[in-house]
Amino acid sequence: MPTLTIIQGPDHGKTFDVEGSTSTIGRDADCEVPLRDPGASRRHARFEFQNGRCILRDLESANGTFVNGMRVENVEIHAGDQIHIGNTLLALGEPPREGPVVDHRGMPIEIDTEGRVDSAIITTVRAGDDPHTAFAVGEDMADMRTSIIGLRALYQIADMLARDYDTGRLLNRIMDMVFDIVDADRGFILLREGGKGPMVPRAVRYREELIEQIRRERAAAQNPADTQWVDQNQAAPPRPPICVSKTIINYVMRSGEGVLTTNAMQDQRFEEGESVQDFGIRSAICVPIKSRDAILGVLHVDTHVSQGQFTPDDLKLMTAIGCQTGLAVENALLMAGQVQQARLAAMGQAVASLSHSIKNILQGIQGGSHAVETGLDREETGTVRQGWEIVRRNLRRINALVLNMLSYSRQSPPNLQQMSVNAVVREVVELVQGAAREKQAKLTTKLDTSLPEIPIDPDGLHHACLNILTNAIEAVPAIQGRVEVATRLSPHGSEVWIAVADNGPGIPREQQPHIFNAFHSTKGHKGTGLGLAAAQKIARDHGGFITVNSQPGQGSAFVIHLPRK
Repeated sequence: MPTLTIIQGPDHGKTFDVEGSTSTIGRDADCEVPLRDPGASRRHARFEFQNGRCILRDLESANGTFVNGMRVENVEIHAGDQIHIGNTLLALGEPPREGPVVDHRGMPIEIDTEGRVDSAIITTVRAGDDPHTAFAVGEDMADMRTSIIGLRALYQIADMLARDYDTGRLLNRIMDMVFDIVDADRGFILLREGGKGPMVPRAVRYREELIEQIRRERAAAQNPADTQWVDQNQAAPPRPPICVSKTIINYVMRSGEGVLTTNAMQDQRFEEGESVQDFGIRSAICVPIKSRDAILGVLHVDTHVSQGQFTPDDLKLMTAIGCQTGLAVENALLMAGQVQQARLAAMGQAVASLSHSIKNILQGIQGGSHAVETGLDREETGTVRQGWEIVRRNLRRINALVLNMLSYSRQSPPNLQQMSVNAVVREVVELVQGAAREKQAKLTTKLDTSLPEIPIDPDGLHHACLNILTNAIEAVPAIQGRVEVATRLSPHGSEVWIAVADNGPGIPREQQPHIFNAFHSTKGHKGTGLGLAAAQKIARDHGGFITVNSQPGQGSAFVIHLPRK
């Protein structure tokens, strides 16, 4: 339905839905559009709607009725026409736009510092500490509807706060919600970079038809002689579609108050008798995004007055949303800071642990190379062989360290192939036979040959099995040591198990919850703390996991659980 918006006068900011076939305007309380303007007659004028046309009739008023600067008695009016009745200026508007809202962050926002935007503040609302207090439910039905809408919006933001810690995604979802609540043409959120830097747009929204209008205007500016054909993808000279007053933004940031503004309060252009449709008279709301201790930025929405004008209730709602948005942003920033601190702490721990491991390996290589040099100088073949064995052993250690680092940090999905785990286990057992013989430990296998083929990454699974089996051989005592590797189907048939059991000293109970943590080692300076962490990550990449059953003094049993499908 058409709307009447009061732009100037005692009732400025009010919007009336003009319903029915006729609507009377005047000071009489029975008028459909009542005015408090002493310059208006009791029954000043009447709107008549006939076949989609709107006729304005003057009802023999004392001071006359003016449309676009001309005194009229009976005239057809259109959306955007300005109507003067006494000291009141009104505009006939269309119904609120229902078109889709688009995210268009590519169009810049200009903050006017030269006074070109003549915005004036109509009313303000203090951003309270508890935004819910802005919606105390009264007895009036309209107040109740406003309160319900506001509380629903705040609860939606609170729900986002608990679920989403990505600031960009959070702000864009809030802007979507704002456009569902108020009839805005444009809107954006500005945040101060780093708390002290410049104001930066973080979320921008336009109505779809406004984007098309801006594209046409840009194309006309690029080629004024021919505006019929518009290439929407072609670059055009920049034209800021939103220009806002720095004075208003500074006021909001400094005072912590939400403001309802218009650039039509003292606009001299009204004296020229033009339609308000022909120049950018806008109603706007700018509210602070307020955290517990600081103002982080502003939320701004505006609309053309021909579409209606924002009300103090809209301002109250938007101010509460700004407060809740500030809490959500603060929470997201705190979470991001905690994540960053955790990452830095983990990085520091990783560097320290790796440095310690690499230093130990290099010391072993240096000692072995010194023995090789001594044996060569003395022509002692036995000394050379002893030194070379030390070098080779430490080369294996650094090779294992690098492989574990790569496995643990790899982000790519596993390269799955349908095959039997027994083939991988046999290769690993053959590879560690030499280490078992050196220790005179007994290495046995018990592989279930009836196992079905399952999707596995053979290289990744090989590395995980090698880490666990190497740990087992290192843990068992010389001569008396026993290690058994077995494969079987789980009792419920949904998993394939690879089990490695040893008769080593076992793992202390207080350390068992941490053995799969990166850089946690039970071997002292001999371990890097990455072997089991990398093995667990590989198992999880397969959709499985690793469990351990260890009794101090009786040995340990590790089981890799792999899903059949």
